[in-house]
Amino acid sequence: MHKFILLYFGFTVVIFASPKESISLEKIYVGDITEYTIEWKDDDITDISLPEGKFYEDHSLPTFEIQSVTKEKNKITASVIFFSAGDFFLPTTWKENGVDFNSKLKINVLSNLTGTETEIEDIEPPIIFSGPYFLRLIGLILFTCINLYLIYALYLYWKSKPKIVDAAWEKSPKLLESTKRLQYLEQYIQSEKITEKELTFRISEYLKEVFSEKFQENLLGNTDSEFLAILHDKTHIPDRAIRDLRLYFRNLKYSENSQIISKEDAEKIWDQIKKDFIT
Repeated sequence: MHKFILLYFGFTVVIFASPKESISLEKIYVGDITEYTIEWKDDDITDISLPEGKFYEDHSLPTFEIQSVTKEKNKITASVIFFSAGDFFLPTTWKENGVDFNSKLKINVLSNLTGTETEIEDIEPPIIFSGPYFLRLIGLILFTCINLYLIYALYLYWKSKPKIVDAAWEKSPKLLESTKRLQYLEQYIQSEKITEKELTFRISEYLKEVFSEKFQENLLGNTDSEFLAILHDKTHIPDRAIRDLRLYFRNLKYSENSQIISKEDAEKIWDQIKKDFIT
């Protein structure tokens, strides 16, 4: 009896050409990048095929993507990422003694969501007044009024002081940090050698600087996931755009990819991100 050996997350799966199967898999979650390997030893097994690209269940969003396929003599290795939960079959096909077969390896993909999440969660519990509420409210109002009076008095004092303006000591206008990073990014896009990984780092830094100025808080120390989560909570940017950028950053910034791309491809990537997040 002929058989295939599938390696998945370090587990071995033996799938016989007959309907009998033996499957042993780890848990896989949405967004995980999975390595899929198929091997065969019998010369009766021919025309092994596994196409690259995105695969759709409908016409809106892809269900999973086969990012790369490496073929050897009796082995095919592919990198696969799933975008939704459910049971899936990869489009692996082969012929055995001239008869067509399809992969019967059912891959169960789980969601990271538990179903109990809410749209907005309180980070801290609400403030609870202890003691007589009315007296505490009066005290809070008096404290606020005193502070406002002191601030106004300081303002009048500052305004009454004579001001000496010496043009020789006036500072020249200072460019916003986001403007500097934008110039830095656009100069890189026009350079002769552009790596996609370096491009993603510069785009990430520029976006964090722009929204740091917009939200009046420092977002530069946040991870990409934390930064995009803040955009999800505080902006109306579509979830699709945020999710696609999260996956794009994850695949490029934290891999050993050093692929050189053309100026045209770099401009297309930047134009799409500007369209989704800036304009």
